[in-house]
Amino acid sequence: MTATRKSDLRVRNGILVTPEGETQGGVAIQGGKIVAIGRDDTLPDAEEDIDAKGNYILPGLIDPHLHFQDAYYKYEQLIESETRAAAAGGITTVIPMVFSRTNVEESFHNYLPSYIETGKKRSSVDFAFSTILFNSEQIEELPSYATEYGVTSHKVMMAYRGPEAEVFGVRAVDDAQILRTLEQVAEIGPPAVTMIHTENMDIVYAHKAKLMATGRNDLAAYAEARPAFAEEENLRRALYYAELTKAPLYVVHMSIGNGVELIRQAKARGIKVTAETCPHFLIFTGEDAPHEWMGKVNPPIRSKWHQDMLWEGIASGVISTIGSDHSTLMPYENKMKDGLWSAVPGFPGTGEILGVMLTAGVAAGRISMSKLVEVCSTNVAKAFGLYPRKGCLWPGSDGDVVIVDPHKKHKVSVENHHSAATYNLYAGVEFTGWPVMTIVRGRVVMKDNEIVAPVGHSEYLPRTVGTGVPGKSARVPVSVR
Repeated sequence: MTATRKSDLRVRNGILVTPEGETQGGVAIQGGKIVAIGRDDTLPDAEEDIDAKGNYILPGLIDPHLHFQDAYYKYEQLIESETRAAAAGGITTVIPMVFSRTNVEESFHNYLPSYIETGKKRSSVDFAFSTILFNSEQIEELPSYATEYGVTSHKVMMAYRGPEAEVFGVRAVDDAQILRTLEQVAEIGPPAVTMIHTENMDIVYAHKAKLMATGRNDLAAYAEARPAFAEEENLRRALYYAELTKAPLYVVHMSIGNGVELIRQAKARGIKVTAETCPHFLIFTGEDAPHEWMGKVNPPIRSKWHQDMLWEGIASGVISTIGSDHSTLMPYENKMKDGLWSAVPGFPGTGEILGVMLTAGVAAGRISMSKLVEVCSTNVAKAFGLYPRKGCLWPGSDGDVVIVDPHKKHKVSVENHHSAATYNLYAGVEFTGWPVMTIVRGRVVMKDNEIVAPVGHSEYLPRTVGTGVPGKSARVPVSVR
């Protein structure tokens, strides 16, 4: 029987994609929430009717790994410009990592309230925050960050000891502080999680000195200076600490193929670990990354063997999430002026996640569309306490939808990437498959690569300790008819 109740927005004539599979139909949204899914003839009429034209209808993507405080731009600018870039790429929720640029030692209580309010006014998509921790005082305040702001994800660095600590003004904590962070997270309970950057800097500095002495100036040399076993050693130690404390661990930007088996074994032992990798590791190698040294990043872009192993990890479910590690840093000429070894690592990429996964993943036959939804939306929402409000197309969930044309060609350029950055590692890359519309809680934000909604619609997403869900839970899912 056809529904008669009218909704605000209806997306019909598409292919609904969930981690479980695909089905013909559409979705209806009322008051920012999904109220119906299923065949077109079961959906209510709507004030705004959108024909998906046979394209895929996905839950909005979530990018869990961005940096909105970089060396040149200010947070107030980046929360606006970079969420536009995210929306253009089918991202409906971002979780940037924050810290104080003026004093990394200060309490997050001093500025999280203003960051939240600024984000509400300037972001084009919904947002949450993760912190980057630098001292024991901040670590002891973790319970209050959860109760007062709903911030439950916290990053610690094993890298950035010694001279590199000055590059971004960030530095590692020691192992005792890592253990204390894990203990605090375990005590706070779900959805609290410790995020960790694993690279052994003693090994890196020794190899870097040798490579620099040879006079080599290529990205493959940079990868050799940060060898896979330096990342693997730290990863083994981090997993051991998580096992000791029985705390959930989230491994950011895993670049090593060796890590896939380590994560697989850890999961088998009952360690609560989520492994993330990044799109640049999945489409470039150290030998073919374009644009001179623009591909410099920590950890580095590695060889094809590592890339193939990462794809296997995604396909098999060992690698659970994709994060961009998006960073705008500074104008291109400043980033690159002193050559490879002094160039600032990092680049933008939030808007390119979907293009990479569609092109190098789905179109290349490595993964299905359902797997793409799983690692780019559903698993991210679960890992960060946003599920089932985010990450799924269920009645009661937020009306976050992206329509994807799997055949649409899109060539990336600095002119069309919407970021404040004056460079893009993906510039010149042509993707097969691209989002044609991004909808955030029932509002069309992007259409045909143009941002069509003013800022001010976004919501901050506090995570609720004990439920893993911000605000009211979505209703129990119904089968797609």
